[in-house]
Amino acid sequence: MIFTTVETKEDWKAFHRVPHLVYKDDPNWIAPLQGDVEGVFDPSVNDAFLEGEAVCYVLKDDSGQPVGRIAAFMDHARNKMQEHPIGGIGFFECIEEERYAFALFDKAAEWLEAQGAAVIDGPINFGEREKFWGLLVKGFDPPLLQENYHPPYYRQFFEDWGFEPFEQILTFKGATKDIPVERLRNIVERLKRRYDIETKILDYNQLPKYTEDFCEVYNSAFSKYGHFKPLQPPQVIKILEEAKPIADPHILTITYFEGKPAGFCALLPDINELLRPAKGKLSWWRLPTFLWKRLTTKQYAAKGIGFGVHPDYQNKGIYAAIIADMATERNMFRYPYMYLTTVRAHNYEAVSVYRKLAVHVDRIHVAYRKPLKEGIPVEPFEFTEAY
Repeated sequence: MIFTTVETKEDWKAFHRVPHLVYKDDPNWIAPLQGDVEGVFDPSVNDAFLEGEAVCYVLKDDSGQPVGRIAAFMDHARNKMQEHPIGGIGFFECIEEERYAFALFDKAAEWLEAQGAAVIDGPINFGEREKFWGLLVKGFDPPLLQENYHPPYYRQFFEDWGFEPFEQILTFKGATKDIPVERLRNIVERLKRRYDIETKILDYNQLPKYTEDFCEVYNSAFSKYGHFKPLQPPQVIKILEEAKPIADPHILTITYFEGKPAGFCALLPDINELLRPAKGKLSWWRLPTFLWKRLTTKQYAAKGIGFGVHPDYQNKGIYAAIIADMATERNMFRYPYMYLTTVRAHNYEAVSVYRKLAVHVDRIHVAYRKPLKEGIPVEPFEFTEAY
């Protein structure tokens, strides 16, 4: 076996080639865009490098053919809030051969221990938690954009090497026609007779205001969770500018209560099926065809990437206002189905709200944890779904 550290363009070609070998006979797999993957490991793109470090490896067999890949990383900023230094692994892919999988895990663990890690989490993303997070264990359907997809045999690799299930990540799916819109509108109409409640869509000409209000809600809503890392407006501006070619401002909203930012809902059109023919490479000569499909396709699934309510307004009907105000005739037609993604099973507030929207758990990802030192217990979050 031969390990190569990914540094050159040729190394990246080998890194990207591995999943094409793993999924060559899987009709559900859609190759993630290579630019999205490489961006995770580009310090000019990923702010996690401000206080973090990462490495990528390709594993080749004795004949020099790629058989696996893995990334390992440390986010020192996030670790300041942890009891023990946590290292992460992600972008793991391997042919169905245990010795190769274990060699990849061992290589990543060796690097992480050298950086001071006491615990490994995986498979996760190096950076924010709304993409490339968790091992797919239920719902092996075509993946959404930037959603991890895996063959079923990966689960045994992780658990046999010593990883323990730690966090359950849910994706809910529902038909927008089944949302109890009239009931919610009746609630909101009563509330609006007493309070000034208004929902505004994203205006790209007012990004500083939008992102400032978004961060105020997001940071207040999620600060109680152990993984929390505050978002700053420049980070959100960067994300929205990158998403601009596919973003629909009508489904990127902030709801205000008496003029104060109280809640947000962020969805994007899921274009992953359109990207299937690109095979991970959206090069310049494919761009015209892609844009034509983007402009002529009338309906998409809506992929939820964020939903939150400021703690000060959680009993003010903000959940109902967000949903009722977004459920316009235009949105209901354009997005007949919605996927509410990366919902942590231990986020009881979000789970309880989603269950009222006539949606169901469509797929499950699990993030695993393994201590690298004796005496560090694994205390998983509560799981709510069987898999």
